[in-house]
Amino acid sequence: MTTWSFILGLPLVALGLVAVLATERAAKAMVAFPRCESAGWLLCAIGWLGTAYECDKIGIDIFDKILKAFPGEVWILAAVLTVLTCMWMANLLPIRGLCAVLMLFPAELFPAVRLCDTGWRIPLVVFAYVCAITGMFGMFYPWRIRQALAWCASSGARVKVFGGILLAIGALFCAIGLIV
Repeated sequence: MTTWSFILGLPLVALGLVAVLATERAAKAMVAFPRCESAGWLLCAIGWLGTAYECDKIGIDIFDKILKAFPGEVWILAAVLTVLTCMWMANLLPIRGLCAVLMLFPAELFPAVRLCDTGWRIPLVVFAYVCAITGMFGMFYPWRIRQALAWCASSGARVKVFGGILLAIGALFCAIGLIV
């Protein structure tokens, strides 16, 4: 649980600090992110490789019959699908890639924190559910996420508030990591 607290907390603290201390640069990054080609390729690859990992380890017979016809099939499919997705779905690809990551990480977090006999796991679990729901929504409606980012970036005060929220959540997670 300590590891997950820092895995989630440190990036949130960093993003929050950037938004609070370099508001104008953060606003520009929020507007540019949905069309950033390199971020799209990277996040898409992480999303497909994460999906391959989950399909490889989940052990559902019907999936195994289809996806494990020969050794390494899942990983080959992930590589091919990464390239095809980046070529054919380039529009708002960084948002879709980020949403894939938001949907995938709870699958690793939940088994790790479930075994911890403490109420401090609840903020991590709630955050993971919020991320998974946001990921599902954003995967189908990436333009709404782009619109929300643009709306937030249109006001320095909104960027600071958003950054402050990220900073507070990240600080909470880091504190939980130190306590547990």
